[in-house]
Amino acid sequence: MNRLTVKQRKFVDAYVNNGGNGVDAIRVAGYNCRTDNSARVQASDNLKKPNIILAIEEAGYKDSRIVDMKAIERGRRLDLAERRISTREDRAEFLTGVYLDEAFPIGSRLQAVQLLGKMYGDYLDRVVLQKEEVQMPVINICLDN
Repeated sequence: MNRLTVKQRKFVDAYVNNGGNGVDAIRVAGYNCRTDNSARVQASDNLKKPNIILAIEEAGYKDSRIVDMKAIERGRRLDLAERRISTREDRAEFLTGVYLDEAFPIGSRLQAVQLLGKMYGDYLDRVVLQKEEVQMPVINICLDN
Protein backbone atom coordinates (compact mmCIF):
# COMPACT_ATOMS: atom_id res chain seq x y z
CA MET A 1 0.00 0.00 0.00
CA ASN A 2 1.31 3.39 -0.87
CA ARG A 3 1.13 6.74 0.87
CA LEU A 4 -1.66 5.96 3.27
CA THR A 5 -1.96 7.38 6.75
CA VAL A 6 -2.02 4.95 9.67
CA LYS A 7 -5.82 5.29 9.96
CA GLN A 8 -6.29 4.80 6.23
CA ARG A 9 -4.14 1.66 6.34
CA LYS A 10 -6.18 0.32 9.28
CA PHE A 11 -9.38 1.18 7.39
CA VAL A 12 -8.23 -0.78 4.33
CA ASP A 13 -7.25 -3.81 6.42
CA ALA A 14 -10.53 -3.79 8.34
CA TYR A 15 -12.57 -3.21 5.17
CA VAL A 16 -11.04 -6.21 3.45
CA ASN A 17 -11.20 -8.44 6.54
CA ASN A 18 -14.84 -7.69 7.42
CA GLY A 19 -16.20 -8.27 3.93
CA GLY A 20 -16.59 -4.68 2.80
CA ASN A 21 -18.44 -3.07 5.72
CA GLY A 22 -17.26 0.54 5.65
CA VAL A 23 -18.92 1.63 8.91
CA ASP A 24 -17.28 -1.17 10.91
CA ALA A 25 -13.96 -0.51 9.17
CA ILE A 26 -14.14 3.17 10.16
CA ARG A 27 -14.69 2.24 13.82
CA VAL A 28 -11.90 -0.37 13.84
CA ALA A 29 -9.50 2.09 12.22
CA GLY A 30 -10.09 4.57 15.05
CA TYR A 31 -11.83 7.41 13.26
CA ASN A 32 -13.67 9.76 15.62
CA CYS A 33 -17.27 9.13 14.56
CA ARG A 34 -19.96 9.30 17.24
CA THR A 35 -22.94 8.31 15.10
CA ASP A 36 -23.59 5.71 12.43
CA ASN A 37 -24.35 8.49 9.97
CA SER A 38 -20.98 10.20 10.48
CA ALA A 39 -19.25 6.80 10.15
CA ARG A 40 -21.10 6.16 6.86
CA VAL A 41 -20.07 9.58 5.55
CA GLN A 42 -16.43 8.99 6.53
CA ALA A 43 -16.43 5.52 4.95
CA SER A 44 -17.96 6.92 1.77
CA ASP A 45 -15.32 9.67 1.66
CA ASN A 46 -12.54 7.12 2.15
CA LEU A 47 -13.88 4.89 -0.62
CA LYS A 48 -13.66 7.81 -3.07
CA LYS A 49 -9.94 8.38 -2.48
CA PRO A 50 -7.83 6.85 -5.29
CA ASN A 51 -5.01 5.72 -3.00
CA ILE A 52 -7.42 3.89 -0.71
CA ILE A 53 -9.20 2.29 -3.67
CA LEU A 54 -5.86 1.14 -5.05
CA ALA A 55 -4.84 -0.28 -1.66
CA ILE A 56 -8.15 -2.18 -1.38
CA GLU A 57 -7.60 -3.61 -4.84
CA GLU A 58 -4.02 -4.61 -4.01
CA ALA A 59 -5.28 -6.29 -0.82
CA GLY A 60 -7.32 -8.70 -2.91
CA TYR A 61 -10.69 -7.05 -3.54
CA LYS A 62 -10.31 -7.04 -7.32
CA ASP A 63 -13.44 -8.89 -8.39
CA SER A 64 -15.84 -8.19 -5.54
CA ARG A 65 -17.68 -5.39 -7.38
CA ILE A 66 -17.68 -3.38 -4.17
CA VAL A 67 -15.16 -0.99 -5.71
CA ASP A 68 -15.83 0.99 -8.88
CA MET A 69 -13.40 -0.23 -11.56
CA LYS A 70 -13.16 3.24 -13.13
CA ALA A 71 -12.01 4.61 -9.78
CA ILE A 72 -9.38 1.86 -9.59
CA GLU A 73 -8.07 2.85 -13.02
CA ARG A 74 -7.89 6.50 -11.89
CA GLY A 75 -5.98 5.36 -8.81
CA ARG A 76 -3.55 3.36 -10.92
CA ARG A 77 -2.92 6.32 -13.22
CA LEU A 78 -2.29 8.57 -10.22
CA ASP A 79 0.10 6.01 -8.75
CA LEU A 80 2.03 5.74 -12.02
CA ALA A 81 2.09 9.50 -12.45
CA GLU A 82 3.60 9.94 -8.99
CA ARG A 83 6.35 7.42 -9.67
CA ARG A 84 7.15 8.60 -13.19
CA ILE A 85 9.98 10.98 -13.99
CA SER A 86 9.20 13.26 -16.88
CA THR A 87 11.36 13.00 -19.94
CA ARG A 88 12.83 15.90 -21.87
CA GLU A 89 10.09 15.48 -24.48
CA ASP A 90 7.39 15.59 -21.77
CA ARG A 91 8.78 18.84 -20.39
CA ALA A 92 9.11 20.34 -23.86
CA GLU A 93 5.53 19.33 -24.71
CA PHE A 94 4.22 20.86 -21.50
CA LEU A 95 6.13 24.13 -21.93
CA THR A 96 5.08 24.37 -25.57
CA GLY A 97 1.48 23.87 -24.50
CA VAL A 98 1.79 26.72 -22.00
CA TYR A 99 3.36 28.95 -24.64
CA LEU A 100 0.64 28.26 -27.22
CA ASP A 101 -2.34 28.49 -24.83
CA GLU A 102 -3.57 32.06 -24.84
CA ALA A 103 -5.50 31.44 -21.61
CA PHE A 104 -2.22 31.73 -19.68
CA PRO A 105 -0.97 35.22 -18.76
CA ILE A 106 1.69 36.63 -21.05
CA GLY A 107 4.29 36.42 -18.25
CA SER A 108 3.79 32.67 -17.92
CA ARG A 109 3.93 32.20 -21.67
CA LEU A 110 7.17 34.17 -21.95
CA GLN A 111 8.70 32.22 -19.08
CA ALA A 112 7.77 28.98 -20.85
CA VAL A 113 9.62 30.20 -23.96
CA GLN A 114 12.62 31.15 -21.85
CA LEU A 115 12.69 27.73 -20.17
CA LEU A 116 12.43 26.00 -23.53
CA GLY A 117 15.38 28.06 -24.77
CA LYS A 118 17.45 27.15 -21.71
CA MET A 119 16.46 23.50 -22.05
CA TYR A 120 17.73 23.35 -25.62
CA GLY A 121 20.82 25.49 -24.95
CA ASP A 122 19.80 28.44 -27.10
CA TYR A 123 21.45 30.93 -24.74
CA LEU A 124 24.84 29.24 -24.36
CA ASP A 125 27.99 30.74 -25.82
CA ARG A 126 29.83 27.99 -27.55
CA VAL A 127 33.57 28.00 -27.04
CA VAL A 128 35.78 25.69 -29.06
CA LEU A 129 38.82 24.45 -27.19
CA GLN A 130 41.82 23.35 -29.16
CA LYS A 131 44.18 20.64 -28.05
CA GLU A 132 47.16 22.27 -29.69
CA GLU A 133 48.96 25.13 -28.07
CA VAL A 134 48.36 28.48 -29.73
CA GLN A 135 51.54 30.31 -30.75
CA MET A 136 51.47 34.00 -30.15
CA PRO A 137 52.94 36.06 -32.98
CA VAL A 138 56.26 37.78 -32.34
CA ILE A 139 56.41 41.46 -33.14
CA ASN A 140 59.72 43.24 -33.35
CA ILE A 141 59.58 46.92 -32.66
CA CYS A 142 62.53 49.18 -33.20
CA LEU A 143 62.54 52.47 -31.41
CA ASP A 144 65.11 54.74 -32.98
CA ASN A 145 65.39 58.31 -31.78
